[in-house]
Amino acid sequence: MDNSDPLLSAALLHSLADGILQAAGTPSAQAAVVAGSLVRSNLLGHDELGVRRLLTYIPQVRSGEIDPRARPKAEAIRPGAVIVHGQRAFGQLCAVHAVRELSVLAVEHGSGVAAIRDGNDVGRLGEYVGALADTGLVALAFGNAATTPVAWALPRATGSPPLIFDGAASPGAEIFAALVGGLLSGHGLPGMPGYDSDAGTVLVAVDIAAFLNPAVFREQAETFCESLSGVPGEPEELVRRRRAADGVPIPAPDLAGLRALLSDGTDR
Repeated sequence: MDNSDPLLSAALLHSLADGILQAAGTPSAQAAVVAGSLVRSNLLGHDELGVRRLLTYIPQVRSGEIDPRARPKAEAIRPGAVIVHGQRAFGQLCAVHAVRELSVLAVEHGSGVAAIRDGNDVGRLGEYVGALADTGLVALAFGNAATTPVAWALPRATGSPPLIFDGAASPGAEIFAALVGGLLSGHGLPGMPGYDSDAGTVLVAVDIAAFLNPAVFREQAETFCESLSGVPGEPEELVRRRRAADGVPIPAPDLAGLRALLSDGTDR
């Protein structure tokens, strides 16, 4: 992006994304969830996972790859394990559904695993592990087609945001993420027999209270973080504050394409 890119407030960007999604047939409640996820990615500087994704999503809606009205459903396969059947819904809706399931399963069983099948691109994995850490859980995520295929998060002291890692991983970690995210989700691996080209995502959550007093964990995690010169998530938070105040830069071609999607959708 260059300094001449148009700046849009988060509210205006959300309104644009929400309008595009609703014009494509997405119910208002689901459109708000997907738009909110995309805008949060932009605010944190993950522009490749932000509203520009709609330039790919809406053609997928029109081709039938994404069903804008679909709602994910969960299937418990054994204690602590669940499959979220996306039913071709937007991936963000599938991942949010998985987070809801895991927030209950992990507390009931000490840990929980959710595999998302028949979904689509979930966007930024860090959003979902962060949401789980907000509830006091340790969380990991793996994706076979994610831009950043590994993410993890854990809670810090009360009042501090969770510690979230959502970035480039080592080659070994990326291989592990592809194997776990692709095989456990049932979508397979690129270049291998049976691969269906879909995004496979697996989320894991661990209840700290099953192993340790959560207050002790939080206190020691906070002390450790304070001893570091920098922790994961800090650069994104700096970007978020700047963009929340100044606006989110959107390349002019992307903005033109997004406005065309809105116009095309409302004309149909």
